[in-house]
Amino acid sequence: MAHFHKRVTISGDKSLSVRMLVDTGTTYSVVSKALARAAGITPLPAVMMTLADGRRRKLRPATAILRVGHREAPATVLVGDVAEPILGVEALDVLGLAVDPRRQRLTPTRPYTVRLGGYR
Repeated sequence: MAHFHKRVTISGDKSLSVRMLVDTGTTYSVVSKALARAAGITPLPAVMMTLADGRRRKLRPATAILRVGHREAPATVLVGDVAEPILGVEALDVLGLAVDPRRQRLTPTRPYTVRLGGYR
């Protein structure tokens, strides 16, 4: 697993620039209730999820717009009690970014963020 921090703009009704922990061992990005509220992100009702360590917790999923550098895309975020915001692999995949753990940076995996069906 790779762990380092990256500046990310997270948006709902408002946009905030936050320092997020890049965690390749985390599927979904996770933000605190306070951060979600400050960014105007409206979570859905809570769902019971099983965490990697076997614990079960209720978390509230939401969609946020995440921007890293010039790449921007919607991604799933879970709203819950976390010590710091976490950028998970689902968001990295959507943004077309790979983790370079040696240099502690994110690198593009493709020249575009998203491809829409039917367009060439």
